[in-house]
Parts: sequence; C-alpha cells; structure tokens
Amino acid sequence: MIMHSWILYLFYNQRYFLLQIAFTVHSNFLYFDSHQFIEIMKDLLIRGWDVVKRASLYLSEKLEFSSFTVDKHFKNWQNLKEFALTKKVCVDFNSYESVRKLISNYVLSSPGDFEQNTSLSYSLNILQEYIRDGKILSTLETTDFSGSIGQRMFEFISKKEGEHLRLSSLKTYELQLSRFLKYQKETFINDDVTSINASCLYSYIKYLPVEHKSNTYIAISVIKRFLEWLFENHYIQSNLSIMIPSGRYTQQSELPSVYTKDEIARILGNVDRGYSTGKRDYLVLLLGARLGLRSSDICNLRFENIKWEENIIELEQVKTSNPLNLPLLPEVGNAIIDYLRYGRLKSDLPYIVLSAKEPYVKLKSGSIYTITSNAIKTAKIDVGRRRRGPHALRHSLAARMLESQTAMPVISEVLGHADTTSTLYYLRIDVTSLRECPLDTNMVAESFYEQFKW
Repeated sequence: MIMHSWILYLFYNQRYFLLQIAFTVHSNFLYFDSHQFIEIMKDLLIRGWDVVKRASLYLSEKLEFSSFTVDKHFKNWQNLKEFALTKKVCVDFNSYESVRKLISNYVLSSPGDFEQNTSLSYSLNILQEYIRDGKILSTLETTDFSGSIGQRMFEFISKKEGEHLRLSSLKTYELQLSRFLKYQKETFINDDVTSINASCLYSYIKYLPVEHKSNTYIAISVIKRFLEWLFENHYIQSNLSIMIPSGRYTQQSELPSVYTKDEIARILGNVDRGYSTGKRDYLVLLLGARLGLRSSDICNLRFENIKWEENIIELEQVKTSNPLNLPLLPEVGNAIIDYLRYGRLKSDLPYIVLSAKEPYVKLKSGSIYTITSNAIKTAKIDVGRRRRGPHALRHSLAARMLESQTAMPVISEVLGHADTTSTLYYLRIDVTSLRECPLDTNMVAESFYEQFKW
C-alpha cells in the first residue's frame, strides 16, 4: 500500500486555502480519504472552538453548575456549531461579532425554538457573554453596595421599599444598581457620588450588550431614577439624569401568534389525561386557552383564589399586581377537581399546580412553556413561524373574542389589562374585522399612467 499526499487549492469564502488531501493507491485503484477531508473542512469553517470548551469549564469550576446543566449548555453550543457546518458558514468563536451574527442567523432559521424561557436561548446568551467579557454572571448573582456610592444606592433602594414596590421590582433595582456600581469601581477609581459624570455614564451605557434591548432599557431607567434622587437630596449639584436619553423599548413589534379554534381543540384533545402528569398539563392548557392566564399567574394560582360558591377565580396578577376576577368555567372547574383528586401529589404547598417529580414544588414559567410547546407538537399542528408558548394561547383567546364582536372593555377585563390601550395590540390579529375596513376608490383613467411613459 502506497500513501501519497496531494496539494489542493480550494477557493472558499473569498480566500485561498491549501488543503493537503490523502489518497491511497492499492491494486491500481485510487481511494480518497473522505474522513480527513471532512475534518479539514471543519477546521476551516469553525475556528476558536477552544473558547467554547473554556466556557464549559467556567460553568463547572467557577459557577459550580452541575454536570447535567453544563452538558445541556454544551450540547446547545454544539448544535450551534452543527448549524454553521450545515449552512457552510465560517465562524470564529474568538470573535464576539462573528458569533453574534451566527446566532442571529440561527434564530432566524427556526424562530419557534427560541421562545422565551427556553434553555437554548439562555445557553446562547451566556456563550456570547463569555466570549465578550471572559466571564459569565451567575444566575444567582449577588449584589454588593459597599463604599460611599453603594451606601447612597442602599438608601435609595430603602426609599423605594417604603413606596411598597413589588419584591421583583426591588430586586431589579438592586441588581441593576449593583452592576453599575461594580463597573464604576472597576473603571473609575473615585468612590464618591460626586465623581459620577457624563463620561462614566455614557461609558457604562455603551458597555451594556446591545442585543439585550429590554435589559438595556431597564438599566437606563433605574440609573436615571437614582440620579434624580441624588439631585433631589442634594448629594450632587446637577441633575445628571437629564443627560441620559430616556429611550423606549417596545417588545410587541411583531404580530401575535394565534391558533384557530380547531387547532386549540386539537391541542387540548391530544393531551393524555389517563395519568397524573396529563391531568396537570390539561389543566395548565385550559387556564391559558379558556381564561387567558399568563404563565406567571398559572404558576402562582392558589387554593384561596378559587371561589367555588361564587363560581369565580379571584387573584392578583403577578405582572401588574392588579386584581383579576374571572368566571370559573365548568370545563376549568372539572379539570381542577380531576387533577386535585387523581393527579396532584400530596403537598402542604398552597399552590394548585405542582411539579410531577420530587421535590414537589410550584411550577416555573419555563415549565408552562414546555407543557404548551409539547402539546402543540403532539397535536402535529403546522406551526410555521408562530410561537409555541403559553402567550400564544392568550393571544388566541383574544382573537376569538374579537371575531365574536366582543366589546373592547370586556376583552381588557378578561385579559387583566388596566385599560384598553394594551388591548389595542390585539386588534392587528382581527383579520375578519379588518376586511370590512377598506374604502371604495374611484377608477383611475388610463391616460394618467400614459404620462409616465418616456
């Protein structure tokens, strides 16, 4: 057997590469080593993969993530790599911009898989964070308000606490101000509120990741309010908050995902209620499809919220803290009873819907998404570019009510909106009513178009 090495010039991505391809001559036949060629092509397309391996080590050693969680993230990163190979996209994982563009193409290729609360989306976010910063902020990120500036921040948060803000809002203030303080300490040495100036503010805003628009908007809003408080309490001489543009983040830019009445029936009808998990999943889907509850409200639904004698569900919405009263539909009531009797495991927790495995705790919003997404897949519905999360069930309910000519204030009340402004968002999906809106127009004389002929 004789081995020969041949040099092949390959023109790829507007660059010339030298490929050394191995051929084997045996018994007057020429064999091509395809395995070696594939590996060489992978090396050309994928560069800097070692940084991904280091990110995996960072999760296990620095953040002490479990091996199961680390393996899950690494598998998602490998899927990103396979996407690049399949699409023949050249990517350098050492370059933040290169990876960001690849992820953008990855998301556009299958938008339904990137619904909020998925591990895939989170995996890609922390990978970008590691490539950009060389570190990953722990999901259990601690706050530090040491020093002079930190003391003022603590006073500001305490004042907000006195305004009876929700716990989640206070946590947001703590997290955003702690991050700003950390950046201030690392970049600007002077630890005094009087040292905060336009330069450090613009520097921090520029430092915030541009792809996380909602987080950037929240960070700017929190810092502006802190600066206003400093000025009002005479800790600084000028109101620096006016130097920061307010900005505006509108998340609802695309059309809502809507499923037809028949598709909702298929989703519900394909749930196997012969076992405990199926009974729970069916209840979760009903709460979203028939009552339009948000995933956070489904997770936090308590026994005390069910008023059996009055046939109503009475709760305080997690997102807005506004009260919400809904009719206890027979279909929903029967599903609750069926789940409590034959599906829900014994627990002293006040929450109705619990996890199916130990430890038996209340569900998280991510679990509600998984239940909804799996149900849609099981029903074998052609999703297209529609989303598959619980909010799609909420949108679908709004669409059915609009098609039935339900008054806008009624829809707002069912969806738990404080006023009809938020509900107007759903008008864009009422195609039936929109078809009645076009105005008649007069025919244009053919001579009008003749004037444009040259």
